[in-house]
Formats: sequence, C-alpha cells, structure tokens
Amino acid sequence: MRKISWMITVLILLYAVRLATIAWLELAPDEAYYWYWAKHLDWSYYDHPPMVAYIMALFTGLGGNREFFVRIGGLLSSLLVIGLIYLSCRRLSPEDRDVPWEVTFVANITLLFAAGCIIQTPDTPLLLFWTLAVYCGIRIITGGSASWWYLWGIALGLGLLSKYTMILIVPCQFAFLLLARDHRHWLFTKEPYLALLTGLIVFSPVLIWNWQYDWVSFAFQFGRGFAPTDKPVFTKLAEYLGGQAGIITPLLFLAFLYYSVKAFQDVMKRGAPEYLYLLLLSWPILLFFAFSSIRGGVAQPNWPAPAYIAGLLLLGLVYSRAYREKRSHRIYLHVAVGLALLANVAIHVHLFKPYLPISPKIDTTQQFHGWRQLGQTINRTIQENPHPSGYFLLADRGTTVAGALFYTAKPYIGIDFSKPERYIFLQKLEELKGKNAMILLHHVNDQDLQIYKRYFRELQVIGKHTAFFRGVPIEEYSVYLVLGKDYQGNWQPYQSEAGIHTLKTNWIPAGTGTTIYFFYTSHGLKNG
Repeated sequence: MRKISWMITVLILLYAVRLATIAWLELAPDEAYYWYWAKHLDWSYYDHPPMVAYIMALFTGLGGNREFFVRIGGLLSSLLVIGLIYLSCRRLSPEDRDVPWEVTFVANITLLFAAGCIIQTPDTPLLLFWTLAVYCGIRIITGGSASWWYLWGIALGLGLLSKYTMILIVPCQFAFLLLARDHRHWLFTKEPYLALLTGLIVFSPVLIWNWQYDWVSFAFQFGRGFAPTDKPVFTKLAEYLGGQAGIITPLLFLAFLYYSVKAFQDVMKRGAPEYLYLLLLSWPILLFFAFSSIRGGVAQPNWPAPAYIAGLLLLGLVYSRAYREKRSHRIYLHVAVGLALLANVAIHVHLFKPYLPISPKIDTTQQFHGWRQLGQTINRTIQENPHPSGYFLLADRGTTVAGALFYTAKPYIGIDFSKPERYIFLQKLEELKGKNAMILLHHVNDQDLQIYKRYFRELQVIGKHTAFFRGVPIEEYSVYLVLGKDYQGNWQPYQSEAGIHTLKTNWIPAGTGTTIYFFYTSHGLKNG
C-alpha cells in the first residue's frame, strides 16, 4: 500500500509540473503549425489527418490563443491513456494489485510519454485511440462480449483521423486472431469485419478529402517514410535503435527486449494468448519502422510510439509473473525506473532554465525559445511601415510562418509560397491582393529574392531578427525581414488536377453561432 501511495504522489507532482510547463513554455514550431490548422478547420490536411486541429480548436475556442489551451487537450488525453493502461493491466492481471500501478508509473516516466504530455502533436490523440483499441482487444481476449469489437472499430477510425500510423493495428490484431487457436473463431464471425467497416466510416472524411486532392496526403506520407538516403544500412539501424532506447530510456528498453524473449518462449511452450497479443501489438510496429529505416530515411523516434503501449504492458506482466521474486531483476528495474525519473526531472528543469552541458546549437529545446521576440519584432516593423490595405505573413517554411502568426497575436493570413499543397485549407485568397507582406527568409540573396519578386511590386530588405538561445545566435530560427509591397494576387493554394477542389465543404459555416466559430471570427480569422 505504501508503494502505491508513493507512486500516486509522484504522478500528481509530475502532472503539476506538466501543467505549469504547458502554460509557460513557448510553442514549438510544429505545435504552432497545427494551431494554424485549428484556425482553418478542414476534413484533412496535407501533412496529417485533422484530429490534432480539432482538439486545439476546441480548447483554444474555449480559452483563447494561449500556450496552455493549445496544449491542454494533449495533457488530458495523456490522463485518459494512463487510465486505459491501468484498466488494461487490471484486466490482464486481476490477482496482482501492484502491477497496474507499476506499469502506469513506468509509462509516465518514459521520455516518450513525458514529451507527449507537454507537446501537442498528432501522436498525442493517436496514442489515446491506439490505447483504447488495445484495451478493447484485451477485453475481447479475456472473455468480454462481442460488442467490444464495435468500440474497437470506433477507436480505429478515430486513430486514423489522428495519424495514418493507426492502420498498423489492423494487421497486428488480425494476425493475433489467426495465430491464437482459442480466438481464431472470431475470424468466422461478423463482428471483426463490422468493426473494420465502422472504422472506415469514421475515417471516410479523410478519404473523401484525399480523393478530391489527388491523394496528395497519402502520397506525401508514403514517400516520406521510404525516401532513400545515402547512409549505410548499419548506421541507419543504429540510429533507429538509439532513438527507441532514448524515448523509453535505455535500461527500460533493454528490459523490454529481455522480457519480450521470455514472453515469446512462454507463447511457444503453453500458448499464453495474452503474451501473444501484446507481442503482436508491439513488435510488428517496431520491425516495420526498422525496415522503413533500412530502406529509406531513419524513422523519427516517435513514429513507432504506439508499440510501447502493449510493450510496457508486456514488460510489467512478465516481470510480475516471472521475475518479481528475483533480487537481481528487482534491483535492475529499480535502477532503471530511478534513472528514468531523474531524466524526467532533469529535462523538465532544463526546459525552464537550460543548464545541461549540451551545446546550444544542438540542444533541441532551442525550438521553444525566441518566438515571442520574433512576434514583437514583426509587429514593430509593421507599425513602422503602415499600409492602408494591411499585411499578411509569408515565410520560406510553414512552421516559421505559423510561429510568427501565433506570437504576433494578429489575424494575419500566413503562407509558405513553396508549399501550395499545405494551404489547401485557405481556398481563395483574392482578399490578399494589394496588401503588403512581411516575408521571413532564412537566407537572402539574389536567387532567393528572385523567387518572390514576381509576386510583388517591390521588395525591400528591412533587417534581420537573430534568435538567441543561452546567449548564442541560432541560425535555424533566425530570419531576415523582407517587406513585400503590393502583392499582385498571383499565387493560389494547391488545386486538384481534376479541378474539383471547389467541392471542399467548410466545417464551420457562417451563422452557426458555435463557440469556436465565434472565437475565430471575433479575432478576424475565418475558414477560407
């Protein structure tokens, strides 16, 4: 009982720190990019499905354009995730009161989960709906009713609305039905197939959107994962494994590998359907991204993140059943958990006050600094160069223009001219003709400026905003400010080759009177 009380206390403290962090920390560029989507809701987007935008739209519509409300949906999602992990473990191990709390605690101190609580990305809702699907699967394999299949199907659809990675759960789930003798009968019933149909229906808005726009999002994601690189295969595989060890911490990753071998041995000896299920809901995802890393670019550490939902359940279950009484295993896991907790504390402190001995130029926390100053610089520059028709923002990166939009706190339209497919949600932009643009460029030379000259009557280089992190200038986030005078109106967002982009339906029509729509329009932002 004392151990459980201690874990609950630590979890409460962790979430208190996370609440403070999401309110204080400036948005990362990707977060600002998804926030911009939330101001222009659509069926889907070029980079990802729309769920992250819907969540941000809900909470910023209620609370305003503040970092806290951009991120609070992710933090609440993480609470639901740990609740589902707890319930899953209780279902798999009802006789052991400690293991559900242990697994929940370990999940919370992995760097993957800690980052997911703070930074709002498509991975956050993906993990929620993936965990819900895993829980439904556990209910099914532990004697639950067939109705759990329908909730599994809803979770599948909502997960696909979050990130396309969710599709990987389908072959994993059906591979289990095929290989588990006691559960193979489900293949000859209607429920699994109706669940798939349910998921497809929930996901259908994204399919319709992609059909309207030449499957542009699917093509982007497929090409992104398998685009070849010149790195040696061994180097890419080492980078991939290093990333995986990093996000759940190295010692816990090694424990997961070891206990996976033990679980596989038990499956071969006595069936152990619960182990087979957890193995098939974790290892195929890890191997898929290992394969994609070998064939193309190295998978980002967060891409296989859903694998660790079942993976951590497996770790806890095997440990509690086979190794809890072994002193060496208890010591190893206590050390692993202690080091992971220390890493969490160290990183959280570093976010507030960077102190770790990492070069500022490679410290990834640099992305959370300097955006407020950029917004202030843009506002001051525009005030010094007024234009009767107003301004819009333009940049050579979509994340840069989104970060600038958030921190100017003005109802500007923002665009990256080089990526028209990323701005389908803007539709027609006739209202921008004749306006000035504040252009943010990472490099300024004749070649770069020539790209923009055909869009404006005149260009004028105003100066440079230098971003500093720990007293060191960071070129990655430093930009030149270029004034584009009198936009000619000769650029449009991506248009379908079939010419059917005008069929796109607005999610929030004028006159709905909804809270979110009122919030947007009251700030001068409107869909399309």
